[in-house]
Amino acid sequence: MNQPLSLQKVISEVLKEFGLDKKARDYSVLTDWARIVGEKIASATVAEKLDKGILTVRVKNAVWRYELTMQKTSIIEKIAAEYGPGLVRDIQWKT
Repeated sequence: MNQPLSLQKVISEVLKEFGLDKKARDYSVLTDWARIVGEKIASATVAEKLDKGILTVRVKNAVWRYELTMQKTSIIEKIAAEYGPGLVRDIQWKT
């Protein structure tokens, strides 16, 4: 007798079957933003959209924009470690 599949596995397979797995991963980056970058950065930012590998993030002010520009590579690496390489190729900071 076959083992039952977990709900997560079923949802993953359904998304893949309908070609929605990429959109679900994109959306996860946005909804998981605070967990990815931590509470301090999340309090000054909002991840707005992910389009063609470019993540657009609204920042509180120019000081934060400068600070996050210096951390861009590290943030992209964190996202790649969790969601796979190439999902986010660049981050655009907006004030």
